[in-house]
Amino acid sequence: MSGKNWSRDDVVKWLRECECEDEETAEIKPASYEPDQLLQQVTGMNGIDNASCPGTYEKVTNAICQDPAAALDAVREIMKQIGVGCPQSFAKALADVFTVSQETGIINPFSTEDL
Repeated sequence: MSGKNWSRDDVVKWLRECECEDEETAEIKPASYEPDQLLQQVTGMNGIDNASCPGTYEKVTNAICQDPAAALDAVREIMKQIGVGCPQSFAKALADVFTVSQETGIINPFSTEDL
């Protein structure tokens, strides 16, 4: 490692690592939040402004804010398969990949009636 010329971007990335994957388990403590308060904080982030389908965004945030532990449980298996333990970075990566994939036609929205 001593012979490597690290870039500024490399250092910034290391400093931004949350180290949450070093934790024993990623869990949500139900007593530590109120669903309405969580929803208010999420809504305050204005993510809906960047959503390609604002109605879907709103429906998802409403549902997940009611039970974030269930959402984590739903994606935990794929996270294990990939070998990652940070739910936030997983979700961000998933959103970025889905955004580009949908914009380029690699994946398409679908009707839930098709399921």
